[in-house]
Amino acid sequence: MGKLDGKVVFITGAARGQGRATALAMAREGADIACFDICKNLTYPSYELASREDMEQTLAELKAVGIRAMALYGDVRRFDEIKNAVDETASSLGKIDVMVNNAGIAGISAAHELREEEWDAMLDINLKGVWHGCKAVIPHMIKGQGGKIISTSSVNGVKGLPYSVHYSCAKWGVVGLTKTLAQELAPYNIHVNCISPGTVDTSIVAGLAREVGLEYEEAARQFSSGHLICGLIPPEAVAAAALWLASDDARYITGHNLMVDGGWSCA
Repeated sequence: MGKLDGKVVFITGAARGQGRATALAMAREGADIACFDICKNLTYPSYELASREDMEQTLAELKAVGIRAMALYGDVRRFDEIKNAVDETASSLGKIDVMVNNAGIAGISAAHELREEEWDAMLDINLKGVWHGCKAVIPHMIKGQGGKIISTSSVNGVKGLPYSVHYSCAKWGVVGLTKTLAQELAPYNIHVNCISPGTVDTSIVAGLAREVGLEYEEAARQFSSGHLICGLIPPEAVAAAALWLASDDARYITGHNLMVDGGWSCA
């Protein structure tokens, strides 16, 4: 018996990294998985985003587990694109029990040097994209008499960090969105929580290292210097937190921001 037997999970930013780890963790507990990702590069950020090949690898690994899995492509900034994907998932897999709003980008810039288009891209993907995911899935969960919404914030959503004002503002917004929706959706048996990781060991670290001209090892050390008990956090640790929130083990938890930050936020 798996903790998510019979459940259907929709995950944004699922083609690689934290999203892929979350998809695999939930699949191994019996969930069918719908993976959503843009799988193309954008003008901002400058580092490479996930590719179609990444998504194909994720889909192959999921199917090897023995569950139903599907890949859908789109941009979380476009409500019609994520709504169509959510509707297609509900039609093909029968329902959506868990929504994981994981898609996101990162960037480094002094506040006064930040360009408006960079601010807009960050807020549109990391905050509006989460709202779009919630907006698209809530009607399905109300119809299905409940569900779980789990969104990715950050330690920078509770603790300010220099040279990331646009990122921090977006992630603070995710916490506010979570706590508000938890109250609004409680009558429908919809639990709404978020996870705030520290620096996770994904390709974003390498991308940001190139942006600021650091070797990977030095960037990893600097970016994780706030962690009290570890270096970079493995994506599987964040996936385990998401799995717990999605399971019945967390049936009494809503409106919570679960810190997976190696103690960074307590300092």
